[in-house]
Amino acid sequence: YSQANIKFTNQLAEDIILGNYEVTEYIPDSLIVQPEQIINHLVDNVSATNLKDYLIDMQQFHTRNTGSDTLITGSGIGAARDWAHKKFGSFNEENGNRLIVSYLQFDRFICGINQHKNIVAILPGVGEEKEELVIVEAHFDSRCGVLCDTDCLAHGMEDNASGSALVLEMARVMSQLTFDRTILFMLTVAEEQGLFGANAMARYCRLNEVPV
Repeated sequence: YSQANIKFTNQLAEDIILGNYEVTEYIPDSLIVQPEQIINHLVDNVSATNLKDYLIDMQQFHTRNTGSDTLITGSGIGAARDWAHKKFGSFNEENGNRLIVSYLQFDRFICGINQHKNIVAILPGVGEEKEELVIVEAHFDSRCGVLCDTDCLAHGMEDNASGSALVLEMARVMSQLTFDRTILFMLTVAEEQGLFGANAMARYCRLNEVPV
């Protein structure tokens, strides 16, 4: 009854999570490492306009129910996760290809669908603690009163598009910096049906002995 076949769709993402990479490949030309500098950078660069824009974009998908269509363009969880994946990808391109984007895929029968995907972006650590993982997470799915109602209007702005928007913006801003530990920015699915997306990541870390 638990998630099975949990894997990253991008092999490089798994290599980073397991600490199998060269630190020098992810060090930018200009380093900001002092805590005060990092805090100031976050305060100065997190954009309220961007946060609002992400919310408006997420609203267009009608619903992000875990059981909604994964193939149709412009509506449902499939279109929504493609959008989020591309957002993470654009942040990677803006910041020297230091943000590794992937899905964390897992199998479990939920709302009529057997396979599901969290959307993730990984910022490799460059210190001695690079194999330690810090997770910045919000759930991406939404729902109405009926658990698997995929036809109703379920924008989920407060639960939890707002949190998802913040994860996206933190990924954009923090990927301009470097940190000792590896940071995983993750938008989980199937949370409304039982925290299954988060459990999939927890199970992956436990099975692979990833220190979190």
